[in-house]
Amino acid sequence: MNFDLSVTGTALALSVIGFVIFVVALIFIMKRVFEKRSESNLTEKHKGDKSVLESRNKYPEVDVFSLSGTFFNFGLAAALGLMILAFSWTQYDQDIDISQYLETLEEEIEVEPPRTK
Repeated sequence: MNFDLSVTGTALALSVIGFVIFVVALIFIMKRVFEKRSESNLTEKHKGDKSVLESRNKYPEVDVFSLSGTFFNFGLAAALGLMILAFSWTQYDQDIDISQYLETLEEEIEVEPPRTK
């Protein structure tokens, strides 16, 4: 399969800006989610639960690495997408129209022979 994917500079810039805005929004959303989780009083919640307090993790709700795989996969997908955009960035040559100047040229152009010793 041959994919002919071409992206202009404007589309590339808008994609990168959109991606940055999405990542910043994701950071603020996850910050808010973790702030709400931290507001709950876990000692009161697990007050009479002996099995939770004697286990390896004192509070299973407070798992720092619970979303690490998700964020790692998101980072890989984002890097792959940005790489595809970067490699498909195409710059087009500007077409120059010189037909209006062709009428003012002289018909005969003298070509001088090269100077030799």
